[in-house]
Amino acid sequence: MKMPRLLISTPHTSIETGLTAQGLDMAVALGLYFSRDAYWEKLYVDQPAGTPLLYVHALRDAPEEVPSFRLGQHLYGTYRTRLHENNWICIQEDTGLLYLNRSLDRSSWEKLSGRNRGFPLLTVYLKVFLSPTSLREGECQWPGCARVYFSFFNTSFPACTSLKPRELCFPETRPSFRIRENRPPGTFHRFRLLPVQFLCPNISVAYRLLEGCWSPLFPTSMSEDAAAAGRKRKLVFGVLRSPVERRRGGLGPRLACGEGLPFRCAPDSLEVSTRWALDREQREKYELVAVCTVHAGAREEVVMVPFPVTVYDEDDSAPTFPAGVDTASAVVEFKRKEDTVVATLRVFDADVVPASGELVRRYTSTLLPGDTWTQQTFRVEHWPNETSVQANGSFVRATVHDYRLVLNRNLSISENRTMQLAVLVNDSDFQGPGAGVLLLHFNVSVLPVSLHLPSSYSLSVSRRARRFAQIGKVCVENCQAFSGINVQYELHSSGANCSTLGVVTSAEDTSGILFVNDTKALRRPKCAELHYMVVATNHQTSRQAQAQLLVTVEGLYVAEEAGCPLSCAVSKRRPECEECGGLGSPTGRWITRNFSTCSPSTKTCPDGHCDVVETQDINICPQDCLRGSIVGGHEPGEPRGIKAGYGTCNCFPEEEKCFCEPEDIQDPLCDELCRTVIAAAVLFSFIVSVLLSAFCIHRYHKFAHKPPIPSAEMTFRRPAQAFPVSYSSSGARRPSLDSMENQVSVDAFKIPEDPKWEFPRKNLVLGKTLGEGEFGKVVKATAFRLKGRAGYTTVAVKMLKENASPSELRDLLSEFNLLKQVNHPHVIKLYGACSQDGPLLLIVEYAKYGSLRGFLRESRKVGPGYLGSGGSRNSSSLDHPDERALTMGDLISFAWQISRGMQYLAEMKLVHRDLAARNILVAEGRKMKISDFGLSRDVYEEDSYVKRSKGRIPVKWMAIESLFDHIYTTQSDVWSFGVLLWEIVTLGGNPYPGIPPERLFNLLKTGHRMERPDNCSEEMYRLMLQCWKQEPDKRPVFADISKDLEKMMVKSRDYLDLAASTPSDSLLYDDGLSEEETPLCHTPFVLTML
Repeated sequence: MKMPRLLISTPHTSIETGLTAQGLDMAVALGLYFSRDAYWEKLYVDQPAGTPLLYVHALRDAPEEVPSFRLGQHLYGTYRTRLHENNWICIQEDTGLLYLNRSLDRSSWEKLSGRNRGFPLLTVYLKVFLSPTSLREGECQWPGCARVYFSFFNTSFPACTSLKPRELCFPETRPSFRIRENRPPGTFHRFRLLPVQFLCPNISVAYRLLEGCWSPLFPTSMSEDAAAAGRKRKLVFGVLRSPVERRRGGLGPRLACGEGLPFRCAPDSLEVSTRWALDREQREKYELVAVCTVHAGAREEVVMVPFPVTVYDEDDSAPTFPAGVDTASAVVEFKRKEDTVVATLRVFDADVVPASGELVRRYTSTLLPGDTWTQQTFRVEHWPNETSVQANGSFVRATVHDYRLVLNRNLSISENRTMQLAVLVNDSDFQGPGAGVLLLHFNVSVLPVSLHLPSSYSLSVSRRARRFAQIGKVCVENCQAFSGINVQYELHSSGANCSTLGVVTSAEDTSGILFVNDTKALRRPKCAELHYMVVATNHQTSRQAQAQLLVTVEGLYVAEEAGCPLSCAVSKRRPECEECGGLGSPTGRWITRNFSTCSPSTKTCPDGHCDVVETQDINICPQDCLRGSIVGGHEPGEPRGIKAGYGTCNCFPEEEKCFCEPEDIQDPLCDELCRTVIAAAVLFSFIVSVLLSAFCIHRYHKFAHKPPIPSAEMTFRRPAQAFPVSYSSSGARRPSLDSMENQVSVDAFKIPEDPKWEFPRKNLVLGKTLGEGEFGKVVKATAFRLKGRAGYTTVAVKMLKENASPSELRDLLSEFNLLKQVNHPHVIKLYGACSQDGPLLLIVEYAKYGSLRGFLRESRKVGPGYLGSGGSRNSSSLDHPDERALTMGDLISFAWQISRGMQYLAEMKLVHRDLAARNILVAEGRKMKISDFGLSRDVYEEDSYVKRSKGRIPVKWMAIESLFDHIYTTQSDVWSFGVLLWEIVTLGGNPYPGIPPERLFNLLKTGHRMERPDNCSEEMYRLMLQCWKQEPDKRPVFADISKDLEKMMVKSRDYLDLAASTPSDSLLYDDGLSEEETPLCHTPFVLTML
């Protein structure tokens, strides 16, 4: 194809020529800035010199400013790798046009690729500057610098007729624009892909910029007929030129803007500029749609992409009082503690919240008057909060500033005064008309506090009470409202020989807790009544209050049981708990709490709070006070102990450990009569089965014409006579492997024998096919004398397809080697392998219920009204616990088990790369097993794995960095785990229902995430969103995920409503859109960056 020539009037300049440093300093001082921080374009090998690439645009702060663009000296690759000096791309300093100065040949491409630290050369970038930092190429940050990304392709520019409409209209990554408010109008974008226009001049393209809501579910390209149908559905972005307009427009590109927008569209130059200065307080975001019409013969193709414009804020709004309120009144009485908030006033500012570094400088507050007592007693705290306000039919961000008057010290209970305080607030950066200063007024009254006790108290105590048993409280008037007021309580006994009680002051509510301090006095018959004087004292002022206390001793003393532990928390089961007593027990006997723990008193332990009496001895209530390790599912207390536990919780204070786990001994589900009936039924069934089997065998041998090939069942009984295992696509067993012409050549790819894992082929008998895997079939099998076990073991066997390639054999070997290293309850277990004298077979543990995805979908049938073939659902659930209806607790437990397995793999430095419900197996007892390590990689030597092949990949489960950069880390597994959580909550739903994989790339890059399912809790959805953070280092690690799921497991109690949890959207469970049949990408991805 003959290439047209492009004449560029301005000669290209390198970084060493052009503006002086003084001129660049002037540009920075004047405030020039880029409208975008990143640009994207494609480059092909042997693309002709002189090809225009794209325009970069700078906007001005003042009309007299003139931009001058400079290019950096170097090209950068993956992880900011400096690849080479920029010898290929130049820029016109006055217009911002980037163009090819020299064609990129294949040798140059290979040189750049070789310097990219071993990563595939997908994308390089260079820097464009508006400041002298270009001379030293420092950090490239908006607004004075922008990056231009080029996706390099080791192929020639494609034929114009082969380009899709999307490729003729827009770059791969959609643009977004930043425009500062109150700035002069200027050009910020130019439509049309310049390389396409240069190399395909006969293509007719027209653009239109419209205001409307772009839906990510709507196709980005469609025919004119489809667009017309869209107009009938009132899709605002389906607007096209009429045939008359097309005839007038000819073949040249055109551009038009929708009416009412503050943007001007130049039809000839395809430039988009602002009509006037924008006001962010009136509108902050313009959600526009760019519509491109490609004329191809008699048909027209329409392509639509979002075209968002964000208006950036400056401090041009003065602070005001909401509703005109500038005064607040406050009374300081019982709350006298340092850091107590006395009063709050609010200030509204239509500008956005400043950055944290600018906040202190920009907003200042001064407390008046400035006398010593006021400055020592009070301070002002400033708390800005972002809010939204409606303006012109849309919402814009604004700021509400809370100014809090706070006590700077504890106040004495004798302090008594009234004062008027003021706070001077100054918005120092305010640039608009008027002043940015406000005066806040606080009227404060400080009242004195008196100490008063009731005239008398009357309580009772059991003679059986143990030491540290709490019997009641004493409290001065309003003590529970006290904060910052110190009150100490004392007991003065009238009889020295009957002094059995003690008192300690509670720091929480300033009350006095009465407890048994001496149990010997309780046993004395003469100590039937205990008389005390209660004295409450404030030592700061020496003020006191007194009251009489009468305690009646009740009941008879019973000696303690021998051999009982010091702490009740040691006991795990009810009998051993309730037959003993000890520290903290007011009745002499411990009690089993409803949520399964042994307690000295239901009123005080455990209650989620370690009170001042329980701190006297850790053995009283370690459930509230333990600071050591807690093993098992639980929700930790604040700041110590156990707030809630999963199963039975017991503690060992001396070892500083607690355990929360399900009870290992359960009540029988079937009594003696039930067992007798079941035994009789089983015996009868066995006799009938034996008779029928004998009859069938007799008839089989009687009418058989020739000896049969031994079946799986026969070989099962006689393993020594079994044939070597072989496999065909039909699933039938054959006596030899020699005839398998299409089988991978084992001789060509010799597998070394590992005696530890090698298993005799003659002891392995294949059964039915369980499913198709990445490398072949997985079949159910029987292994004889596996791992030294007597008899037969049911296992699963993974094998290659008949037409497998050496690459697939290497992948299966990789899985074999990885499974050798792992040993965890929630990772599929490797039993052995058959690697010699035949195809490679991996022998792994058998999962009874198959994949988690299938198990969840099957569970939808077990609803509240479901009746199985064996009777009622309740009866079936008792006989077969694994078949009962799923609860939310079950779903959380599934996720927790998987997270524990992934935590183990992460600690082993293994990246799974294909974590999904289809690759989780469900074993007996609903145990989760992570499987399918065909894509896994060992990352002991590297922190990430970069995929270099073009194999099939699970797009909808992959993290952003895996899709765009082909980088796989443990944090990319965390992203996949978030999708797996979504699958679990939706009972096996298809992720991103209705969205094809090829559409998913840009959706994820623009922040699109799946919505919260109807039955999903906010807490679970927050965990999903954390897993889907764009930056990998901001996602949680699997250890933290496990802890969060443990907390959810403790909180979960109710059954999951399966009817409500099954969305009506057919796309969610449409097997036609399942991940196995969804088209997966076979081509390299184009790297895009923010």
